[in-house]
Amino acid sequence: MNIVSRRCTVGIGIGNKDFWGQGWGSDALKALIRYVFQTMNLRRVQLETWGGNARAIRAYEKCGFVIEGRLREHSYIDGQYVDTIVMGLLREDFLNLDRG
Repeated sequence: MNIVSRRCTVGIGIGNKDFWGQGWGSDALKALIRYVFQTMNLRRVQLETWGGNARAIRAYEKCGFVIEGRLREHSYIDGQYVDTIVMGLLREDFLNLDRG
């Protein structure tokens, strides 16, 4: 977290595959984001995920995140180099999404 710039980086993980696809991650992330923006008065939240994680990218987009960049061959996963996707969300965008 950077207090001066009023931004932070977040991440979530649901280890048990039985709970994937049920909205638990999206619900938890929305609650966290709401707290970060409304209680901590931050301005920006960002996160990273690997490029092949389409399920996570969709979940993050449901929460209002947008893809802001791609770090090519940034991580080594399962024997190969993969891109890292950088996503960001601004307070005003989340508050508009949260109202609608």
